[in-house]
Amino acid sequence: MASQDATPSAAPQLCGLDVRLPEALAAALEGYLASRPQLDANRLLQTALAQFLVQQGSARPEVRELYLDGLFGSSL
Repeated sequence: MASQDATPSAAPQLCGLDVRLPEALAAALEGYLASRPQLDANRLLQTALAQFLVQQGSARPEVRELYLDGLFGSSL
C-alpha cells in the first residue's frame, strides 16, 4: 500500500498591486465591507479578480482554485 505525501502545500506567494479606484467605487467598497465585518478587503478583491479571469477564459489552475475557494471557502 503506497503512503501519501503528508507535506502540506506551500502558501501562495503574494505580491502588491497599487490600484487607483474612482471615488464612488471606493466608497461603495468601503460601505460594503463596513456592513460585513467578517470580510477582508484583500480577500474580496482577490476573489473578484479571479472570477473575472475565469469568466474571460483563464485556464490557469491556480486562478480557478482561488475563484472556487472564494465561492465555497469559509472566508467569503
